[in-house]
Amino acid sequence: MDEKRDDETILISGQRVFKDDLRLEACGAIDELSSLLGVVRAFLVDGDKVSEALLRIQEHLFVLGSQISALGSNRSRLKIGDKHVKYLVDLIREYEEKLPQLTRFIYPGGVPAGALLHLARAVARRVERLLVALSRRFQLDPIVITYANKLSKALFLLARYLNLREGFEEKAWVG
Repeated sequence: MDEKRDDETILISGQRVFKDDLRLEACGAIDELSSLLGVVRAFLVDGDKVSEALLRIQEHLFVLGSQISALGSNRSRLKIGDKHVKYLVDLIREYEEKLPQLTRFIYPGGVPAGALLHLARAVARRVERLLVALSRRFQLDPIVITYANKLSKALFLLARYLNLREGFEEKAWVG
């Protein structure tokens, strides 16, 4: 009988790995991002269009986490694909049209939901970096990295939109 160790866990792939395995690091960042989106949703009213978009993204993040946990095997039936990227591209297009064009960098912040979405965008960038690192060690479909890249842009736009909607004036860096 295998003795359970507190410094190891078993992935969907069936592999027993140390808890500092890069796949677990990526899954942890994906979970952190999904949790942040859940916090943002707690600040929004039921039926809010942004909240519904964030819930859909949380569903995508479950798929992504499953896919990463299965790396090194063929056990994951769930995969990020074209339809997930298309959803983000459409979301980006929709919210770009609702926002003034940026001419300078802005400071993250704003109303609570907007500020938290700026934080979520930063976590999404970390997820993207971890996926790039994973792609050097495992056969990872490049669409996963494309998804993470589009996700951070979508979250940035949603943060800006919530701040605009609530009347918060963005603070631009003037350096």
